[in-house]
Amino acid sequence: MSGARPALFLDRDGIINVDHGYVATRERLDYVPGIADLVAAANRAGWAVVIVTNQSGVARGYFPESQMHAFHDMIRADLASQGARIDAVYHCPHLPGAAVAQFDVDCDCRKPRPGMLLRAIREMDLDPARSAMIGDKPSDVEAARAAGVAGHLFQGGDLLEFAAPRLSALQKSGLSRSQPT
Repeated sequence: MSGARPALFLDRDGIINVDHGYVATRERLDYVPGIADLVAAANRAGWAVVIVTNQSGVARGYFPESQMHAFHDMIRADLASQGARIDAVYHCPHLPGAAVAQFDVDCDCRKPRPGMLLRAIREMDLDPARSAMIGDKPSDVEAARAAGVAGHLFQGGDLLEFAAPRLSALQKSGLSRSQPT
């Protein structure tokens, strides 16, 4: 892992977007304050930025996986237009007892299990010891720790303000606002 770079792992609902419950359309999308600035700071620092998200709405039949992918593409484009690049999105559509039979799976990727993080670490050549995860649920932090990544529990407010004192490695690149909020 000598060439491995650090990553900022982010949960989606509650971290990227306000969690209104099974959000999968632009009409229900509200960004968490500070997200674009945090992602841009990670980009400047040379960190990979990776979304790792449980998406049981797929398993519950609330929206198809194709709609979820289109939604993620839209988020990536919105953030990119603000100078904030998301390098990858890993999702878990599984849920034991799911309404959609193909997703009725007890997998290793559904947080609090670390499968999504471990897959990203392996596929993207990431250094877990220099990485961090921000999530809004204890299961996010548990998954991070199981993957050897520092986990931080966000409970609302401005994400950049939350991250600044916790991610000192990013401070060297300047955790700052790219535009007025």
